[in-house]
Amino acid sequence: MRYLRMTAQDRSGNGRADTVLLRFYEEVPGQPDKLVFKAAAVDVNADGVSDLQFGGDVNRDGRDNAKDEKLIRAFANSFLKLGWFNLGKSWQRYIKVFAENYHRDKTPNIVRLHIHEGTGTPRNQTLIYKASVHDTDNDGTLDSVVYFDLEDETIVSRKEEEWAKFMGRTFLKFKWYS
Repeated sequence: MRYLRMTAQDRSGNGRADTVLLRFYEEVPGQPDKLVFKAAAVDVNADGVSDLQFGGDVNRDGRDNAKDEKLIRAFANSFLKLGWFNLGKSWQRYIKVFAENYHRDKTPNIVRLHIHEGTGTPRNQTLIYKASVHDTDNDGTLDSVVYFDLEDETIVSRKEEEWAKFMGRTFLKFKWYS
């Protein structure tokens, strides 16, 4: 299985996330997960919008160009809105994102967002929130969100639902799924 591990950090120490790190992994049976490539975005002035993006060909189209930077920027900016970040260079808070294909038709129909707090390989002991975005009718559009509640109020807000859908749709543009 392939997955993306997103981490936001407050490296400037001003109480706001300024760095978003994207790490693309592939699980290897019997071995530690393999880091395949990295991307990053930096919010220089702490306004919640990334100013610099790095990462190369993240959409896997064979070219390192403005489309890749735009994709990293959109994903990072949405992640920054969540406010789930680490102080300094810590890696304890992160989100694991991965896609599944239950219809077995080569197109993912579920994107899962697992919010973790802890160290090491993502596992159930560090999992604190989950969301999944579904393409319920297999038409290529993620249209339904299941279990997402950042404020722990057991009611999914419209804002949370839209955030999850955006992250799911944007993740699929990386084409980082099995």
